[in-house]
Amino acid sequence: MKYRSKKYRALRAGLITAAAAAAALALTGCPFSPPPPIPPQQPVKMTSPANVLKNVEIAYNQRYIDLYKKALSTNFVFYFDPRDVGQTPPGKPYIIPESWSYTEDWKATDGMFHHAYNINLNIATGRVGEPEPEENKYEADNITITLLVMIDELNGFIADQGYCNFEFEKYKNEQSEDRWRLTKWWDRTAK
Repeated sequence: MKYRSKKYRALRAGLITAAAAAAALALTGCPFSPPPPIPPQQPVKMTSPANVLKNVEIAYNQRYIDLYKKALSTNFVFYFDPRDVGQTPPGKPYIIPESWSYTEDWKATDGMFHHAYNINLNIATGRVGEPEPEENKYEADNITITLLVMIDELNGFIADQGYCNFEFEKYKNEQSEDRWRLTKWWDRTAK
């Protein structure tokens, strides 16, 4: 065996320690790096009104306009809070109407999806309840929602916080299975 100097043994030990530390960081992640992104949440089958709202929540949070559109009936109507109707949003040459149709709503929602830095919608789906099996329409009132829209990494605003009322209809999908979709959304979040 060849004689190695103390300097060489110290360098070798330092390299082994550094390699072990690098391997540990590669496996566990650097403590100073941001957390890994949350994996996308999978849509749920719209077999209940609560599941419809869960998909609306997922669609907003993941900016998935096709999922949002699937959750809505083509005769969907969004009703603005009566306290907002007739108001002009800050910096916009627009007067808030009483309602939006299906197309107006999903187009506006898609615009928000494209322009926001981040969106976080929470809907208290646990309070929606279950319709009776023979029911074809169902209403859920006073469901709590919170919508946070971030404009950039540091700036955002709570766009909506409060209660909403929802109406759903049952329909048959392409496989003749019962499914639900949203027909009306009444915003009651104005302060």
